[in-house]
Amino acid sequence: MHTSVVPTLVRIACVVAMIAGNAAAAAQPPFPEPLPWQPDYAAAVAKAQAQQQHIVVLLAAPDSEPCRRLETKALTAALIREGLADMVWVRVVGDADLERQLGAKEHPTLAFVNPFTGGVLHRTSGEKTVELLAREIVHARRAIGIDLTSGLKEVAARMFSFDGERAEKLVEAGNATGLHDLLAPAAGDDSRQANYLIASVSLPDGMVPDDVRFLAGVDCLGNTETNDDLLAESLVVGRPPELAESCSEYGIPASGLVLVPVDRTGEPAVAVRITAPGCRLVSDTVRFEPPAPGTAVQVRRYDLRPLADTDAARLSGRVLKPDGSPVAAAIVRIDDWWTAATGDDGVPAPAVVRTDADGRFTFPKVSPGRWLVRAESPGGEREQFVDLEPGKDNACELMLRAVTTVGLRWTLQTRELSQDLIGRGTQTGEAFFSVTSSRISLARGMRLRTGEACDLMLAQTPIDDDSLPEQTRQALATLPAGTPVWYLVDTAYTAEFQPLSGLHRDPRPFAAINTVSAGDPLPDQEWDIIGPILADAVAAARERGNYFELVRGEPVRSGDVFTLRCTTSNCFAKLEVTDVTIVTPESR
Repeated sequence: MHTSVVPTLVRIACVVAMIAGNAAAAAQPPFPEPLPWQPDYAAAVAKAQAQQQHIVVLLAAPDSEPCRRLETKALTAALIREGLADMVWVRVVGDADLERQLGAKEHPTLAFVNPFTGGVLHRTSGEKTVELLAREIVHARRAIGIDLTSGLKEVAARMFSFDGERAEKLVEAGNATGLHDLLAPAAGDDSRQANYLIASVSLPDGMVPDDVRFLAGVDCLGNTETNDDLLAESLVVGRPPELAESCSEYGIPASGLVLVPVDRTGEPAVAVRITAPGCRLVSDTVRFEPPAPGTAVQVRRYDLRPLADTDAARLSGRVLKPDGSPVAAAIVRIDDWWTAATGDDGVPAPAVVRTDADGRFTFPKVSPGRWLVRAESPGGEREQFVDLEPGKDNACELMLRAVTTVGLRWTLQTRELSQDLIGRGTQTGEAFFSVTSSRISLARGMRLRTGEACDLMLAQTPIDDDSLPEQTRQALATLPAGTPVWYLVDTAYTAEFQPLSGLHRDPRPFAAINTVSAGDPLPDQEWDIIGPILADAVAAARERGNYFELVRGEPVRSGDVFTLRCTTSNCFAKLEVTDVTIVTPESR
């Protein structure tokens, strides 16, 4: 009997083991389905456009272990696949052109792309845990404007959430401590999009915030100096160059408190530059060093002070042609340096001088610090950085580069909505601008060095732009290469698309224009939107007989006179083209 029991027990044990094994196998998740990669980027774009979905692009490097782990671990997780289920997936390996297009600087990079515009709405780089990748997908879906999945809602609840409404109230109240406390929890979120600079700015007595320019970003000077060889190769550039958004301008509220979000995926520092008429330059660099959590929020106090005579720098120099001969009557200006307000209006003006017969110029009183100095003359321009020491005579030599230029003169009414172009509130200016300096703000008399809206833009033929009407493109094709044309891109308009900021060709002589319209006054309407021009805005404005036109692709002709409504401010101006000097590679 004993010998028969053992085999029975063995059989029972085997059956139990088999049942347990089957149960364990049933409990195991099925082998994960292959990731739904499209065969290539073009196929992904086509599918995304057809399905009205966005694209998630994995930019990988061959034989990269971090890329392999991201793909085989994080991307296969159920939470991640759920969060990306309504997007089109594509994996691209070693495509340098696409990596530049999508802004990938390391591997792996995930880019979330609009298939119709090619714009990147969110980007994340490096190997991620499932939790951190899920948080990045939360940011991406919010940037795209689509709802979070149920799993991502739980992830979002663990993330820092910026309370914009509460922050705005604290800014208006000037409560720097309260704002710091509101933002401090950001330090605990490794997936936060931004660090924060809280800047408290105090102004001298009698100065208004509108007279102050507060810039913050990676590079507030925007170093765009180009060597002569590169300039020669790009002399006929067609569409205007896109200026890098290296910094942004922030308005200063009555409280003097400014909140600056600092992109955490970029440089771990933000440059601050504050300029005001008659005041000493304020320049600072604020660092957000990882991994210290306290650096997620930085508080700084900046005091603008009048420039004392003992601290003032003097700048003098010469403007020369490429052959070394002097340039008489050249215009020289210092970007962001303004004369002290004078006269009944108290309107400061950009600091501008003309060279004498020997090409010499002098700025007798400038704040010490680093400045961009610009010289311009028909057929030539030069931009150069100078470092001015306090209480000393500083010198620089500006040798012009040969470029096609358009000469302009204007009168700007600085009072918002006033249509009078003589007397109180007016400010005059003149300049010679090339295509490489074509984003122009009349209020500054200088090209814009940030990516913000501008009043005027120029371009040169040939122009390959499918958005222009066929008739315009045919007319442009008949023009000689290098012909300057108007190319207004930025605009401002009301919610009803009227009036559209832009130019109005005026038959009156420039000197005879004392008000914007010779007929009935234009409606006093505040801007509601400032940004790139929209096709329906142009159509609506034309249907209603709008006074201003958006001029694109029309040749710039010497002697043309316009009235205009500025994009950068709710102001009017008059403008005349005084000169067109075309420089071709052959004429150089």
